[in-house]
Amino acid sequence: MRASTSDGASTPRRASGRARARRAVGRAEATARASASASARGDAGDARFSFRRHEACVRTTLRERCGAGLVDARVSDAFAVRANAKRGVTTTTEAWSSRRLRRVRSTYVDGGEGAQIYNCAAYPACEACDAPVFGVDLICVGVGAARKILIGVDLQPMSRDRDYNDAYVPKLLKLRDGGALSACAEALNATTPSKKFYEDATYFSRGMFFARPALANEETMARSLDVVRAYLDVWLDRLDEAEREAEAMDGACKFGLSLEDVRRCVLTEASAREAQDAHDAWQLKHDPAIAMFASWYGEEWARDFAETVLFPGARG
Repeated sequence: MRASTSDGASTPRRASGRARARRAVGRAEATARASASASARGDAGDARFSFRRHEACVRTTLRERCGAGLVDARVSDAFAVRANAKRGVTTTTEAWSSRRLRRVRSTYVDGGEGAQIYNCAAYPACEACDAPVFGVDLICVGVGAARKILIGVDLQPMSRDRDYNDAYVPKLLKLRDGGALSACAEALNATTPSKKFYEDATYFSRGMFFARPALANEETMARSLDVVRAYLDVWLDRLDEAEREAEAMDGACKFGLSLEDVRRCVLTEASAREAQDAHDAWQLKHDPAIAMFASWYGEEWARDFAETVLFPGARG
């Protein structure tokens, strides 16, 4: 079932939903800040670096805007929470779906000062044929001079077709390059992604925000949260548009109306599903996080986790 997308009635509901989401996100972030501050008091001093606020922002916003018909996907106990006490690392994962979203999968790695990682992928329902996948990859690993931080946020294209990408990539470029996020780009040391992982750009857009901040501090947390919020807003707007476009095209075809004034969808529902599954298959083959999980929890667990939880579409 596709969400209502007629211009007359749904626009006020979306505006109201966005306002509610903003308020809910504010409350969730305040709670996350208070929790971090409380856990860090005493010998620890300032609240430690983490991406918990980002996790709260994405979860709350998606559930507010896309939560109708929400169904929690059962992640088996073996994968929902996994800990390595010796290494001091715990990985938690949740997944769910709704009428508007085929699947949302969120994974957080908490390794104290040595590892803070947040990864989330939101797949639109295939009825919204031309909507991209929303992806967040925030990584902080190592300590001292060996610490590495990576900020990656993108609306991952399910087609390289020009019309498909022109529907949203220019908005991302405007945001990132001289727009509302230009200060964030400068502060976070935005750069070009390494070709080691991104040489095949099939599932990454030209508007991807990629940065390697120098410091694990409050500014990096705040600026990267601004990026996540902004890209999430663009993605939700594109999801709204893609739903309207698919409905308009369906209606025109059903009633034999002219397609002259209708944006033709690049993908069909079937090809959108195939593209999302192909995306998972590519990620399963290339994602360097699988090796990292293997170092913590063993190769067998990491491979099973990747195939059944991280990228289940690879199974077809």
